[in-house]
Amino acid sequence: MRVISNTINGCVWHVSLTRQSCVSNSERQAVSELQTILRSRTTSASLRQRSELVWLLAGGASLADASEWVGLHYTNAHLWVKRFLQSGVAGLSDRPKAGRPRQYNDKATTEILKAAAARPKDLGLKFTTWSLPKLQEHLRRQAGLGKITRSTIRRRLLQEGFRFRVGQTWCESGEIPNSN
Repeated sequence: MRVISNTINGCVWHVSLTRQSCVSNSERQAVSELQTILRSRTTSASLRQRSELVWLLAGGASLADASEWVGLHYTNAHLWVKRFLQSGVAGLSDRPKAGRPRQYNDKATTEILKAAAARPKDLGLKFTTWSLPKLQEHLRRQAGLGKITRSTIRRRLLQEGFRFRVGQTWCESGEIPNSN
């Protein structure tokens, strides 16, 4: 049976394909870090899941049982255990994702928020409420925002707590409906 061993924070972690155990004087420190993550209300679900996996393994559960308990596939659980052995608790966090950088910076977000929070009439416009197309048209006239999309505007507003309302229309007349 293949056994992987590594020392993290003075704690010697031994992982086999069936058992995980921690033996060291500084075992309390590693366990304490995991407890802090597991007890925190602000821990992301994925970090909590991975921490619980390591916690169960440290308690003597098999990798198959622990991975099933936390809802991870066995092979993914094995990869997270290897990352934990290499990097400690920090190895359980997600790495930064690759992708296209943001096209508009925080200054653009500020401009979007200022425009959305202002009354259109105060900006010299001829309407009283914003719609997403009207807001987009207004922002595209500003420097650096010439190609801003509705989805970008919507996403930035939602991130900052703005909510959209469904428009209502009505017709007023002086006549009272006949209730006969």
